[in-house]
Amino acid sequence: MKTVAGQRRRGLGGLLADDSGVSAIEFVFLSPVVFFLIFGTVELALDMIVDASVQIAAESASRTGLTTTAPATGTRADQAKSIVMSALGGWQNIGATVTINTVDYGTYDNIGTPNYQANDMGGFGDVVSYQITVSLPTGFTGLPKFFGVPLPLTFQRNFLVQNEK
Repeated sequence: MKTVAGQRRRGLGGLLADDSGVSAIEFVFLSPVVFFLIFGTVELALDMIVDASVQIAAESASRTGLTTTAPATGTRADQAKSIVMSALGGWQNIGATVTINTVDYGTYDNIGTPNYQANDMGGFGDVVSYQITVSLPTGFTGLPKFFGVPLPLTFQRNFLVQNEK
């Protein structure tokens, strides 16, 4: 005849030896880590795409500006802005702000001094700085805010070129 204590002992030992449901428990503990890694990778990849887009836009705009050739329609500034917006305009659809600043220093000696003209593409032989900035109000996945990264996320490039003579 079986005793109640014997059944309890075998039941407790059987319960400890039972491994059903272990996968579910492992999933509960590991899934947050895996999801953070996935979202972090996606966030980093998208941030790098924005950064590369700003680089491409700044290079293209400065290349257009340094030629000093008047476009068929509009001004060189309009053409440079059009080039930047074709590369970065899509980011505005998700709430980004795109700004373009140009500064004509005239010569290299004027860099860092108050002798410059803001928002000017310069003339022949002038030294011009192009500053392209994209500001995203939030990250793509929300992780930057979660980890305390200051918002907005700002991607900026400065190019200094001397216009053709």
